[in-house]
Amino acid sequence: MNDWVQGCLSKLKLINFVTYDYVEFTAGPHLNIIIGPNGTGKSSIVCALCLGLGGKTNLLGRAREVGEFVKHGADQATIELELYNKRGSNHVIKRVITRDDNRSHWYINKKVSNLKEVSSLVKQLNIDVDNLCQFLPQDMVAEFAKMSPPQLLESTERAVGGQELLSLHKALITHKQEHKSIATAQGNKEEYLEELTKRNEYLKDIVSKHKERNKYLKKIEILERKRPWLMYEMQRISYNTLRDEKKTLLNRVEELKKLAQPLQDAVEASKNNLVEAESEIRIVSDELNQVHTKIRKIEGIIASIKDTIEETIQDFKGKQKEQETKERKLKELTTEVKAYESELAKLPPFSELKKKRDDLTNDSRNIARELAKTESTTNEIVAEKQAQESKRRQLEQQIQRLNDVRNKKLEMLRRYEKDTYTAVEWLRLNKGLFKGQVLEPFQLIINVPNQSNAKYIESIISRNDRKAFIFELSDDLNRFMSELRDKQKLTINAVLAPANAIFTCHFDWNALRSLGCVGYLSDLIECPELAKRYLCKYYRIHAVPVGSASVDRNAEKINQIMGSGLYFSPTNRYHISKSRYSDDTISSISQLRESRIFSLTVDMNKIQELTTAMQALRNEAESFESRLKLIKEQEAEIRTREDSNRKQKAMVSQELRHRATIEEKIRTRTAKANQLSNTKIDLDVERSRCESRVTKELERCMTQQNYLLNSYCQLEEKFLVKTRKTIAKICAWFKVTEAEDSLSSSSQELTQAQELLQTHSERVQRQREHAKELLEKAKNACGLTTNELPPKYKQKFKKYPCNDVEDLDNQLNEAKALAECTNEIDPQVIHEYTTRQQEIESYSKEVESNQAKLAALQEKITTLHDKWYSPISTLIEKINEKFREFFGVLRCAGEVILSEHEDYDKWGIDIKVQFRNSDDLKRLTSSYQSGGEKSVSTILYLLSLQGLTDCPFRVVDEINQGMDPRNERKVFEMMAKTATVKGTSQYFLITPKLLPDLDFNDRMTILAIFNGQGLDNSKNESFSIDYVIEENQTRQSQLTM
Repeated sequence: MNDWVQGCLSKLKLINFVTYDYVEFTAGPHLNIIIGPNGTGKSSIVCALCLGLGGKTNLLGRAREVGEFVKHGADQATIELELYNKRGSNHVIKRVITRDDNRSHWYINKKVSNLKEVSSLVKQLNIDVDNLCQFLPQDMVAEFAKMSPPQLLESTERAVGGQELLSLHKALITHKQEHKSIATAQGNKEEYLEELTKRNEYLKDIVSKHKERNKYLKKIEILERKRPWLMYEMQRISYNTLRDEKKTLLNRVEELKKLAQPLQDAVEASKNNLVEAESEIRIVSDELNQVHTKIRKIEGIIASIKDTIEETIQDFKGKQKEQETKERKLKELTTEVKAYESELAKLPPFSELKKKRDDLTNDSRNIARELAKTESTTNEIVAEKQAQESKRRQLEQQIQRLNDVRNKKLEMLRRYEKDTYTAVEWLRLNKGLFKGQVLEPFQLIINVPNQSNAKYIESIISRNDRKAFIFELSDDLNRFMSELRDKQKLTINAVLAPANAIFTCHFDWNALRSLGCVGYLSDLIECPELAKRYLCKYYRIHAVPVGSASVDRNAEKINQIMGSGLYFSPTNRYHISKSRYSDDTISSISQLRESRIFSLTVDMNKIQELTTAMQALRNEAESFESRLKLIKEQEAEIRTREDSNRKQKAMVSQELRHRATIEEKIRTRTAKANQLSNTKIDLDVERSRCESRVTKELERCMTQQNYLLNSYCQLEEKFLVKTRKTIAKICAWFKVTEAEDSLSSSSQELTQAQELLQTHSERVQRQREHAKELLEKAKNACGLTTNELPPKYKQKFKKYPCNDVEDLDNQLNEAKALAECTNEIDPQVIHEYTTRQQEIESYSKEVESNQAKLAALQEKITTLHDKWYSPISTLIEKINEKFREFFGVLRCAGEVILSEHEDYDKWGIDIKVQFRNSDDLKRLTSSYQSGGEKSVSTILYLLSLQGLTDCPFRVVDEINQGMDPRNERKVFEMMAKTATVKGTSQYFLITPKLLPDLDFNDRMTILAIFNGQGLDNSKNESFSIDYVIEENQTRQSQLTM
């Protein structure tokens, strides 16, 4: 059980659960593949694992109530899971579900329990069925791609980061939110405090002058007395600090000295244990080799005995048959020998036949070399053809993307003109009914390369013409209208294009261009020639100028040049006509609206370019086929030669065998004749001798088999002893390394501590002498004889706090300078100022308190960030390395990135993938990638966690559905390699099918589900997988007959 991970699934038993009446199976410690057709109950096993471990029904995306998982017709269902426990007996969790009241009864190790205790046990075993990185049911595969980056980060932390990493992240989120809340309140208070301060600032100078005289004179006296005491106090604090540091260092030195000796003893003891373990392993290894030698010797003796017995029995049977036929054969042998000698004389000599066979063998080798060469050439051509096919598919995709615009046009037609859409569909299926050219409606066939020009063509073509079909021949038009308008009752329109004609424009183009025109409308659109002739005749698009904004400014001049007609500016449509009653020119202006119909454009040049490239690839493909055909013809000719050579070689070999057979028959028959003539076998004596010898050899065989059994028992015992000794050696080696590292670190730390202690001792002595000098000066300044400062002075000194002597001197000088500048002011002003000042001080204290809280929170955040960021970055980098490696196997690209943000609740993991060379890396989402691409990305991300996680097992349900066969095979190979590594988590893959010819190994466990209405329950007692395979093979052979 060394391969088993703590908490992994050992056994599962279900009774009356969903599709099962009863099922029980034992899992393997590594990759478990649960396979079976749809509807047999694969996902029911996933549901049982989730519910049996305390999971909620909403995790499964199936039923809302737990009672719905009870099999139809039963009152209750039972789920029993056995989880591996390396510290004792396995944990057995049992859940009994009743249908009627949706209640559950829990048991742990056959004792009544509850959901809270089960959840506690599951949490201790690091099982988390809520985490899609560990537990991915079938209906939740799409949910993985929907996870936001923060959700994916949290799930990854829960799966592979451990509880400490997740707790650090949550603490960072909490502290950051608290920090933002306090910072917001702090900003409001600071604004209000600033407002109060500004209002008091106006009165500050007036009030301060009133108080200055008394205040500064008193302040001067107190500050002059305080100065020497402040200097002494600062020196005393510095001295005490150094003295405490010295004591701490002294204690640390003594502590390090005491710790060094045990570490040295531990190193010596660990080395002795290591030497002892290595010696014991050598002794056990020698004993194992001796047992192996003994087993091989015994097995050889047993094999020899069996051969002897078989030879004895066969010898007796031969003598018996020989005696029975001796008399009959004796007469026939002489005649047969003479006949064979006559036949042998007629055959070719042996040397001639042997030379002919050797020549044919050399020819066969040459033919084989030619076949290998043709096969190599074929493989090269096939590889080139596959590369060409890949290019062709890429071109088809590009053409498809361009054709999507045409589909959008068709969809717009279907939405607003259903009859016209129906007619288009009919025309595409029945174009062969018409003799001339037939075009689909203008709305579909007109393409405007520059979308900004679409509004011009849309503004002049009527709605009926936009949806009209264009015909070259009137007969075709009549037939079309008869079929669709008269018979199918569709409301459609069709027009007849004019015959071939040349349409010219007589306007002075150079003059129009100088006034802002850039071209005629016919030059700005793309459509078939037949359609363009119709537009030129009936809408005169070849004579409709289109211009820039300058057209609006030069409209009058353009009207004079054109005389009549239509032209456009970017925003307006201009129409010029002659009055029916006079020669006056009438012009009108209307504002253009943005295009709705013709704004969808297709790059026809790009489509033509891609189509040309596609044709070139098709021609190249035909070249490949020709080359392959030529190679196949060459191969067929070589095969013909090979077949001829093989037949000739077979004939020569047959003649050699025939000659050898005749010679052998002559020798054997001569010998038999002599033997029959000279000897007579006594069968009773031979039978007695055979039975005696066989009995003796059987007794020897039984004795040797007993020796062999004892030797295998010794081998097993010695192997277990060696394994234990090896483990002890490894443990001893780790202890030696750990002890040596600890001793080295301790010695270095002791040296550093001793040097630092010496430096602090010298500084303490200097600080002590200086403090005595300053104390005497302070006592003289206040007229004191004792070292203690009286309370009255302490109270006075507190009124004027100072950070240091320099600060005190500044205050003293300032007080002396301002003491002479005092004036009397109104008492009411002083009262107003004082009241407001008290409020300012109150808010200042709150602001300072909040600043302290913010600083403390920021310090906590910084500390937690340092503890959390390094391991999470390392973890994500490891996941990224495996993820990129797995995608590289698929010849795709992928990466996993830790996305950072100011707020820790918005940190996340971005999974980026690239499945096509023409694309960039795109973030995995629920909408961009296809179902197969999402499945591949999901399973490869989960495999990237496999080597990092400490969870007991992982479950993925039908993750391979939707993958193309190539990716599915590659993914399976990576899963088989990753999930079967010793020491990694147990893995469950649920799938209805697997590709053929996959590679399997001994660390995989295949669990095939045989469940459903087609099973005969009466045969369950004799059911076996061998029987099912045999029956399936029989049916397959019957189908192929």
